[in-house]
Amino acid sequence: MAGRRTAGRHHQKVTVMARIFNIYFRHFGLTHNAIVSVRTTPFFTEYILNNISEELMELLPGNKIVSSAPDHFVFQGAGAGHSVVLMDAIIRAVSEHLEDIKIS
Repeated sequence: MAGRRTAGRHHQKVTVMARIFNIYFRHFGLTHNAIVSVRTTPFFTEYILNNISEELMELLPGNKIVSSAPDHFVFQGAGAGHSVVLMDAIIRAVSEHLEDIKIS
């Protein structure tokens, strides 16, 4: 293959740490927990709730919390029929977890 050049490819090894954490929150006097996975885009960070009871999920607009700025969290699709008390408790638990890891 004389005269033919193949451009070398440089592969950069990227280490990505899993961003998953547990939260605990209270609702109607009971302590509940959820596993939160994190997905980051250039425009926002999405916190996805997993392993949450069906009963609680019925009170929520879905399992996604969106944050476009530090300390600004919103449940995606929240409306009048959803439990503000529950959403606030979950958002507070996520926010407190993030504050705890900032301090560490």
